[in-house]
Amino acid sequence: NLNQSQPAKCQTSKTRTTTSIYISTFQMQSYVCLLRPLKHAQFIFSFLGCQKGHKMGYKCYLVYNSLADYAGASRKCLERGGRLAMPRDRKEQEALADYVKAFFSPGNWPVWLGINDLRSEGLYLFDDGTRVTYFQWRKHFLSSQPDGGKRENCVAMSSDDGDWWDHYCDRTMNYVCEFDDRVAL
Repeated sequence: NLNQSQPAKCQTSKTRTTTSIYISTFQMQSYVCLLRPLKHAQFIFSFLGCQKGHKMGYKCYLVYNSLADYAGASRKCLERGGRLAMPRDRKEQEALADYVKAFFSPGNWPVWLGINDLRSEGLYLFDDGTRVTYFQWRKHFLSSQPDGGKRENCVAMSSDDGDWWDHYCDRTMNYVCEFDDRVAL
């Protein structure tokens, strides 16, 4: 239960987070009481845990059924305390694909992932700057991916089969944020 002002039951002890937001918690409950309004709608996700979305190891994935271009989706994830989803291996990719497929079933709605080759054509990096070593490109005799050359530099995942496609970064689509459940406040 998030409030814009301090409820009477909140403790007075304060913890300062890296986003300069003061929070206070109930001793026995998992609630966040904001001691001053949030200027950028920051969400203290790691405190609440993975109550929505899908938990995979220490990561929590959350689909946003809201259209944004790549830069906008990345910014929105950062504002919420996460990043665009960055599946680093087959196990994470499969878990993420299953979650996204169940979310959008029976349709096929692509979602932005935190992967691009904006820095150098063909060098795919995660949004945190690390190199992508696992790929799930669509492979088909008519349209294998990536096929956009220097024009399509941002990666999206199909919700029906989990395959990756390269797209124009200014295309609007849904997106998936990931949150690190290990972050302590």
